[in-house]
Amino acid sequence: MAFKKISVPSVRETFVREIENKILSGELKIGDKLPPARELCSIMGVSLTIVNAGISELASKGFVEVLPRHGTYVADYKMKGTPETLFAIMRYNGGNLSAHEVRSFCETRIALDPFVAKLVIERASDEQLKELGAAIQELRTVTAIDTCCSLITSFFHRLYSLTDNTLLSLLYNSTIEPQKGMYAIFMEKNGIEVVVENAENIYKSICARDYEQTERYMLEGMRKPLEGETSIISVTD
Repeated sequence: MAFKKISVPSVRETFVREIENKILSGELKIGDKLPPARELCSIMGVSLTIVNAGISELASKGFVEVLPRHGTYVADYKMKGTPETLFAIMRYNGGNLSAHEVRSFCETRIALDPFVAKLVIERASDEQLKELGAAIQELRTVTAIDTCCSLITSFFHRLYSLTDNTLLSLLYNSTIEPQKGMYAIFMEKNGIEVVVENAENIYKSICARDYEQTERYMLEGMRKPLEGETSIISVTD
């Protein structure tokens, strides 16, 4: 029997998450000024070293902006954020994407996936596509949602990698965990089969070097979470 090591957040991580949560909940609004560092030490019961390190991390994530001789202000994290900002949003939501994040992911994939398909069809060798088929074989046997989430994101990451475009591959890789969350929400409502079938159709049409069919299946797969009976967001969200 295997046991996992228990990981306890450090004081710095706890400090950072506390500020993140206040920003994400709206308790701290864009433009609000944070108390001075020494005042935060007193309020939160932590050292100046912890506060300074935490503020630096929050700034690197786009949550705050430090203005020399003026203070630290809540920044517009949607404009200044990084993939780490997205992970913070997921932690705040208990590991699940909100409707807004689901829409954002799907719309981004709708914009990118057709271009990915074009590059893969143009650049990937038959041997590379054959190797990609191993991911489809695994998907056909899966029955657990968490396993399917891992395999489907792995399939698309490999697909993005076959574009021979480093930025596209890194972009997908940086969002794998949040996308697993999106797929989990979708499959909990609609089942695993619809995701597996869509991946199979994409793979077959790519192997046939049929761009129009590939584009259709890719767009269909990303529109299902947004539209009709398979939608996982409210029309009012």
